[in-house]
Amino acid sequence: MMKRHLIINIIILLASASLHAIQSSESVGLTQKKLETEQLPDLNIPRYGHCIFFTNGELTVIGGHTTGFVPTATAEYFNNGAWHTMQTVYTHDFGIVVPMKSGKVLALGGANEPLGIGQTYPAEWYNPATHTFEGFGCMDMKRSNFSATEIDSGRVVISGNWYSDDCMELFDGHSTFARIKEVAAKRSCPYILRTSKDNVMIFSSLDTKHTSGIRPDSIIVDQLWGEPFHAPLLDEWRPLAYDIPRISDLCFIGDETAGDYAYLLPVKNAEGQIGFVKTCGTDFGLLSTTCAVPMMFQGDSIQYHFPVVDRKRGRGYLVGFNRQSKQVYVLRVDYTENPAPLTLYYTDPLLNMGLCWPVLNDEGNLILAGGLDNSNFNPLGSVVLLRVNREAPMMVTQTSFPWLWIGLCLAFVAALLVYLSLNRKRKATQRKDDLAEKSDETNETEDPTASMRPTSSVTDDELLQRVCQLMEEERLYLNSGLKISDVAMAAGCNRNVLSACINSLRNCSFSKFVNTYRVEHAKQLLSQPDTRASEVWMETGFANETTFFRAFKAIVGMTPSEWKSSNQL
Repeated sequence: MMKRHLIINIIILLASASLHAIQSSESVGLTQKKLETEQLPDLNIPRYGHCIFFTNGELTVIGGHTTGFVPTATAEYFNNGAWHTMQTVYTHDFGIVVPMKSGKVLALGGANEPLGIGQTYPAEWYNPATHTFEGFGCMDMKRSNFSATEIDSGRVVISGNWYSDDCMELFDGHSTFARIKEVAAKRSCPYILRTSKDNVMIFSSLDTKHTSGIRPDSIIVDQLWGEPFHAPLLDEWRPLAYDIPRISDLCFIGDETAGDYAYLLPVKNAEGQIGFVKTCGTDFGLLSTTCAVPMMFQGDSIQYHFPVVDRKRGRGYLVGFNRQSKQVYVLRVDYTENPAPLTLYYTDPLLNMGLCWPVLNDEGNLILAGGLDNSNFNPLGSVVLLRVNREAPMMVTQTSFPWLWIGLCLAFVAALLVYLSLNRKRKATQRKDDLAEKSDETNETEDPTASMRPTSSVTDDELLQRVCQLMEEERLYLNSGLKISDVAMAAGCNRNVLSACINSLRNCSFSKFVNTYRVEHAKQLLSQPDTRASEVWMETGFANETTFFRAFKAIVGMTPSEWKSSNQL
């Protein structure tokens, strides 16, 4: 009997390990590589809300705000191993730049005051050949946190705004801006994607209030020329939301000379799972990949942010961070293959690394310059090169296939041994006298509810106390991918037992139980005077900003901004 129980316990252990490997094996079919990084000279001026791009062979940054959340009327370019500061005509904090086919760079708009407040009209040219700026006019509407894209003949489409009105306007490429039409939905930091040489479509996951986010029944897609339309795929897979202006052509994967206007965009579903959508003209399709996008790495959650495409090599990149571990992650998708292989690059902790939009250099490597660490009041000036196109000396490829198959094979062998043992026992029992067998069965008393009870003698109160201790001391709620099975394993119980315990004693679901801790942590962060509500959700374990605002209001009875205002009085 003891031997039989031992074998059964082995089976349970192996099966549990195998199941855990299956459930957590986002690495199945995923290549993982350690990423070599190189620290480049720091910017002369720390900044965030700036634009970064290559022009005339030089890495260039324009605008943004610096220490104290103060807009800076400066730009910098990198040449001969050093950054050179230039004076701009206007400030462009949360403004936009458009590198034009003519070689010039158009710089537009931005916040009007420190702290990212207000919008501005101004437009200016940057000439990379002479490193000079020239103010020449203003947009039809003052804007910040907007987007702009060049179409045919040097014209530029402009749309989006922040805490103000929105419309579509067109710049003629010389000096004139003209309002073209109203938008069906007002947006902040939208995608403006070319669908032909003279038309674009416009959409976003953020309204102009920016901090609230929107999750309507469907996302409305506007067109420069044509009626708005509904893309059903965007009902399930929403484009990632960004709080800084984007250059949409960083995601361009088509060939405009062949009339192929295609883009690769990162998207997220209601469960927080990341995927990729490929657009071609006005068609949207979900990209097939060899495995799911990994949301965790070695116990750390990954918050993905900014995409960029390497058309020359047929690769898309999505940069992610973990603020606690200070690690940077880069997800690579080889989008020309079907299904597209995924590679996850990871770094050692980078203590002086800011959150910002990446740019691709000629060698196919990524550069991050400046950016946000913990506060808009203290942006960074660090510049880091991520060598995604060169293997580091200690790169490794990990896959869970071998261990998964070994575990399954061991479980099968153990199950076979138990079957043979039980079969021998059954045959021996059949030889007994029928009367004695019935007597034994009659004398044997079993509780029919035994299988429904927890295997531990721990009471519900003790179990809940244990789980609360885990939440408070280990802060499990900061893991955006946390599942009830993870907590149950840490508490040493069954997930059904834990669910029943929470429902009974707290009268709520596991999700609401965890979100309560996240909201309390969010309130602590919001109590700090320099914290914006739009920044908090990434620090509290919520999968996305929309979920954060919805849970906060459901638990507290007011939005994060309302709560912050009421507690500052």
